[in-house]
Amino acid sequence: MAIIRPILATVILLFGYFLLPIDRASSVNFVGLTIGAVLLIAFCAWEIRHFIRSPYPVATAIEMLVAIAALYIVGFATVYFLFSEYDHGSMSDHLTRVDALYFCLTVFTTTGFGDITAESQGARVAVSIQMVSTLVLLGLGIRFLNVLVSERVKR
Repeated sequence: MAIIRPILATVILLFGYFLLPIDRASSVNFVGLTIGAVLLIAFCAWEIRHFIRSPYPVATAIEMLVAIAALYIVGFATVYFLFSEYDHGSMSDHLTRVDALYFCLTVFTTTGFGDITAESQGARVAVSIQMVSTLVLLGLGIRFLNVLVSERVKR
């Protein structure tokens, strides 16, 4: 049952990612970017509020980690898409939203096929931040798993 919330959050984030008018060709891209930013802030506030009020903090922390991973992937995919749209030459190819999501997932999983690469300094900084934060996210996941196992052993 607890997995439904992060799955729902992921679906909402993906709908926003694919449907908000944030591309350069849109005449209301500023509105799309503003709505996207407000939704991301609301998402974070909602997760924090849920964690603070939860009677099961360990289970909620793991649930929150799954939701944060979804936010993380969609967030970086958006950054790569925006680099491609607004700073031509920052990526090796012009990225569609699917391409940006694909690139983000290859960096996240450390697969790195090399078919899409960051070319500009700004894009390389963004990829570097994603690589380092992947390690942090992985470390948090291992830590939460350790806490969960410790709680089970105590019972």
